[in-house]
Order: sequence, then C-alpha cells, then structure tokens
Amino acid sequence: MNKTERYYQQYMSHRHVSRRGLFRAFVTASRNVAPPPAALPPWPLPPGALTTAQFFAQCDKCQQCVQACPMGVLITHQEGFPQLAIEYASCDGCAACIQACPTGALQPQPRFDTRLRPVFTDACIHGARGCDRCVEVCPQRACSVGESGLPKADADGCNGCGECLIQCDRQAITLHSVI
Repeated sequence: MNKTERYYQQYMSHRHVSRRGLFRAFVTASRNVAPPPAALPPWPLPPGALTTAQFFAQCDKCQQCVQACPMGVLITHQEGFPQLAIEYASCDGCAACIQACPTGALQPQPRFDTRLRPVFTDACIHGARGCDRCVEVCPQRACSVGESGLPKADADGCNGCGECLIQCDRQAITLHSVI
C-alpha cells in the first residue's frame, strides 16, 4: 500500500485511537516524564545517610543499623537497604544506627536531622476543635498554627523526628523527604 500525504492527513483527522496507538502513547509519555531529582532518595533513609548516590554505593545491606535501632524505626526495604519508617514510633536521634554502620554509609551529623518534614492535610481538626497536639508534642517547637488555621512546620527548626505524626490521631500529617 502506497501511503501518501493524503493518507496521513485522513489518518490524523479521525478521532479513533487504536489500542496499539493508545499503548504507544502511554509508553512514549512515560519516557518523556522527567525523572525525580537525584538528590531525593526513593524512600526515607536512616539519619546520617550520605547523599543518595553515595549511600546506595556504600551500603552493603548488612542490616546492622536496623538491628541497632532501639526505637525500631529502621526496617529493611524490599530491596534490602535500610528504610526509616516513622509510623508507630518517632526517631529520637540516638545515633545508634550511625555507630553500628561498618561501611560509612551513615555518618555522624552536627545536628540530628532525618531529612523528613511534616505536611499537614485538611483532615486536621484544629480549626473545628482546636486540637494543638502536634504543636504541644514537638520537641523542637517547630510546629505552630498558621493563618489558615492549619498547623505548619518551620522547616529550619524541624529535625524530622516524626513525633507530630505519631501523636496525630486524625492521620492529618505525612512526612516528605527534603534535600
């Protein structure tokens, strides 16, 4: 079949999309999406972790940091690397994981920081009931109530311990990685 310019104009003018064309569009679109910034890890890393690339290059998945964590907030990710999982307990910055790391993938920090920051959602009941639990329990006093009536965190004052997340019974807080 000889495909002329008229053929392609007709082909492009109709509104029918074949399954193959749709699949091809999805595959092409996924290739054009910018990858996430290399500086952010794919999951929360333990306190004291080197930059993302350095951490994954140096960590040998020995799990000694996971075993040394007295709070139980370090778990083994499905890929075998340690993962900071602040869901049921907060990280108190004891540095036991850093001391247990034989590869140097975890280094002592001048100021304890998990590189996680709280984000408050609309599920927060502060405006309706005046709950200040996250503000009260923050050991760094980094949480405060903003003009919108929702709590907010001072990114510079927060160390990402997760105490606000643990104490919120409304599940109105999520922790997001920062550089």
